[in-house]
Amino acid sequence: MQAEESETLSPPAEGRRAISGRMEGMPESSPQRPSVLVFATGGTIGMRETDAGLSPDPDFPEILESLVGGICRPLGIEHRVNHLLPATDSANADADTAPRIARAVRARVRTQRPRGVVITHGTDTLAYTAARLAFELADIGAPVVVTGSQLPHAAPDTDAVDNLTLALRASVRAAPGAPVSIAFGGELLPAVRATKQDTASRRAFRAERALGPDPQGVPAVAAAEDPPRGPARILSFRFVPAVTAEDLRAAVGGRPDGLVLECYGSGNAPMARPGMLGTLRELCATLPVVAITQCPSGRIDLARYAVGRELAAAGVIDGSDLTPEAAIAKLGFLLDRGHRGAELRGLMERNLVGEQV
Repeated sequence: MQAEESETLSPPAEGRRAISGRMEGMPESSPQRPSVLVFATGGTIGMRETDAGLSPDPDFPEILESLVGGICRPLGIEHRVNHLLPATDSANADADTAPRIARAVRARVRTQRPRGVVITHGTDTLAYTAARLAFELADIGAPVVVTGSQLPHAAPDTDAVDNLTLALRASVRAAPGAPVSIAFGGELLPAVRATKQDTASRRAFRAERALGPDPQGVPAVAAAEDPPRGPARILSFRFVPAVTAEDLRAAVGGRPDGLVLECYGSGNAPMARPGMLGTLRELCATLPVVAITQCPSGRIDLARYAVGRELAAAGVIDGSDLTPEAAIAKLGFLLDRGHRGAELRGLMERNLVGEQV
């Protein structure tokens, strides 16, 4: 996706008219007819088979317009399709992918006031992007649903149409303040609780944790003394039996802005390894470090075991029951908005949009 928002969006191929203009053949909006904005960002849904493997389909803009129109017309829903160019293979998503999508969505929602928003995305990093969008678009005032497909749109047994249909229906039926969700495999899942579970099944995503109770809302932008130079880069590090302090130190050799530690059980780590405690103290002095559990359910409790207390004493932040995707999304979101130090710690430990208990 290109840097300037005015350049990232492209209307359907026919005519390539200005995005703010009414699509040719579309009736004027009326209060009685709900409208939905569709944002295509790339992924398998927009690909086709080639001799070199699956590649972006150059005809997808027209095809998606036809698919969305065929779903929306019988439902009495008006639609407008936007394409974020160039289309991104979701495996190539970077720290700014989700924020750029959010900026594009926010700009169009502000001017066009849709009833709902649907975003198509590749499945590899869909859960990461959707989790970040849950924070970015929490106050947008329109339901946002992220979807995609395991198979290309033209595959004989494609799941693209079913997923698009579910997403479009959900986007116009949910309450305006509904949390960002993922529509996939016949299920609607909370974006901040979802993770990809299968490489081939139509039910590619799962959400084993329910939304946290009584979200407190996304905080106001902080007045940062040291404004971020760019989107925060958040990495994760998974503890395994063979890990050493040198491995942990090497993991941050690229100088990320934050680190998520995937710990054993309720927040345990191999603290008896030579240099591990000192390394964690050094890291926590220079960047925020958040602990989460490797388990698919349950939460961190750094006070339960002595090794967990050592993590807390080193300065590690308790990540409660955040998923890896939500932990990365939340930490990056807060850093990008200038939150630091004790304020950042407090916000990481609060339930903002249902991402934790």
